[in-house]
Amino acid sequence: MSPLRAAGPTEWVLLGILAATWGTAFAFITFALEAAPPAALAFARLGLAAVILTAWAYAIGERLPKLSDKRWLWFIALGLFGNALPFTLIPWGQQFIPSAVAGILLAFMPLMTVALAHVFTDERMTRLTAFGFAIGFAGVIVLIGPAALGGLVAGDFIAQLAVLGAALSFATNVVIAKRAPPMHPLVSAAGMLILATVWSAPYGLWDLIENARPDPVGWSAALWLAIGPTALGSVIYMRLVTTAGAGFLATTNYIVPVVALGAGLVLGEAIGLSAPLGLVIILVGIVIARRGQRRASRSVQT
Repeated sequence: MSPLRAAGPTEWVLLGILAATWGTAFAFITFALEAAPPAALAFARLGLAAVILTAWAYAIGERLPKLSDKRWLWFIALGLFGNALPFTLIPWGQQFIPSAVAGILLAFMPLMTVALAHVFTDERMTRLTAFGFAIGFAGVIVLIGPAALGGLVAGDFIAQLAVLGAALSFATNVVIAKRAPPMHPLVSAAGMLILATVWSAPYGLWDLIENARPDPVGWSAALWLAIGPTALGSVIYMRLVTTAGAGFLATTNYIVPVVALGAGLVLGEAIGLSAPLGLVIILVGIVIARRGQRRASRSVQT
């Protein structure tokens, strides 16, 4: 693994590509749902990405661990929370809500990570971090709408809860990944995607056979979701983590929801004032929470 260094032009270009692929993924999901329902889409996307990354790992001389290796137990958990569960919940939710709203709701993930780390690790929330979390949560309420909170059976409210569930799943995956044994990032990603495919196979394969539709545009979008946001995104993610560090990579938390909002506007989605307002409040919460984390980290070091 290469040592961390200050982010240069290459890292910033890769960060931009990563933010673009992740941020526009929600728009591509909208098209892909015309060809395959959520479970089928998740299975097809994960399966193809698993093949791509496994081939990539073997091409550079890396090998997956033996089946008796305990790292596969970690892949089981990481594949579920990092891929299978959120990749099913997000397209299910996008059947009822705009892609831009889904992208903004997922911006709450870093704050969920802070909360989970406080409970399950030794990373404690400071008052400033907790204040940032509260502001971010207020942004989610603005985005969903106070009226929706009173009507808990509304279809779009349940859909938004599903996307928030995906954000919680991603946050859980981050906490689990911090405890996982060290391994080559590409091997880890390939292993996770293989187990994610296994998780999504029982219902996803049936859904693919029974309910998939011959829509060329939709399947083209699904193909890009596997190659771009999932496979290519994982490779760029691993490259940035090992060269520029997780702190630099966290910049995507601010860019991706903005890209998702812009892509939704390009698609002509009906996006009310609550979407950009909620986005701004969530991003402010993330800034405050991250500042609290940095202060806590400096105090521990001193």
